[in-house]
Amino acid sequence: MEQLKVWIVDDDEDYCHLMQEVLEDGFDVRAFVDARSYRDLITRERPDIVLMDINLPDSSGISLCRELQESELDTAVIFVSGMNTLEERLKAYEAGAVDFIAKPFELKELLAKTHAVGHYQAKKRSLEQAESMSRNMAFQSMGESAQYGAVLQFFRQCFLCRDFQTLADAFFELMEQLNLNTCLEIRVKDTHYFVPEHTPISPIEANIFELLDRQGRLYDFGARTVCNDRHVSFLIKNMPLQDEVLYGRVRDIIAVVVEGLEARVLDIQRQNALASLVADIGALLEGLGDSIRQSDEAFGRAMVNITNDIRASFHVLDMTEEQERFFAALVERNLQQAKTASQAFIAVKDSLSSILDMLKSSS
Repeated sequence: MEQLKVWIVDDDEDYCHLMQEVLEDGFDVRAFVDARSYRDLITRERPDIVLMDINLPDSSGISLCRELQESELDTAVIFVSGMNTLEERLKAYEAGAVDFIAKPFELKELLAKTHAVGHYQAKKRSLEQAESMSRNMAFQSMGESAQYGAVLQFFRQCFLCRDFQTLADAFFELMEQLNLNTCLEIRVKDTHYFVPEHTPISPIEANIFELLDRQGRLYDFGARTVCNDRHVSFLIKNMPLQDEVLYGRVRDIIAVVVEGLEARVLDIQRQNALASLVADIGALLEGLGDSIRQSDEAFGRAMVNITNDIRASFHVLDMTEEQERFFAALVERNLQQAKTASQAFIAVKDSLSSILDMLKSSS
């Protein structure tokens, strides 16, 4: 453990040498016989403890102590003075001193009080470090919570995206919140590139995707990282390499984000295919309905003509009344069967129309 720095400020050289000899085994000790030399060095270095006389030839120890307090240096002051009165002790306390040693003093007292203040300083700094660490961890947790909240918001927004451009816009909004500069590639039937400004992708970035979109989930090169899935890749151009913790957290986040993008791209592709299928079935049903109507009309006209022709030829065939009724019933029966077949086609068309409505509601 590094030794604590103890400075002695006393115009009595004998006391200076005595205190220095007593303390130098356990501390890094330096002595000053006037305020000027002490002030010259305090601007460049910081002692842990100052053993200070109250009466100095060029200043007051009380004034020097107040200067230390105002400078907010983490330095503890122990006054060592022959002015051992209640008034002087109260002045020392008000100036910010942590202890008072009256001259002449016992060497054991000097050692004990200096060590006690040293332990006090070490414990205080340990607590300050722990508090600082806790505060930093709290800030880090808050930052992580904000980032993960942005990711969750992105996933919720993904469900509202019906095409690749709106999905890309949601992705770039998330990347902006994470302070990441990116571009995006979506590979389905065709390859689509997206950049935040809605401008064409640069040729070199398109080439990077072509070379690296099959190099595993995460591929680092310099300060850049390509994140890949089967149908989606994106390039991060400013990975935070200087912050190891943030860098690791960003890698974890983008590995999750690319999975969400992949799932939504497949869903949009499925919805597009379903919409195309619905359109095709709709066109087929419309054509089928027209064909059924045209066939019914033609068949009806043909059967009416046949019936009229048969009835008109009864007198030529010299048929009996009973035979005429038989042939008329035969024609009527076949007309009814033809009508039933037409109704069956119409029923099939209605069933297909119901299926089409269900597909439309699910798309």
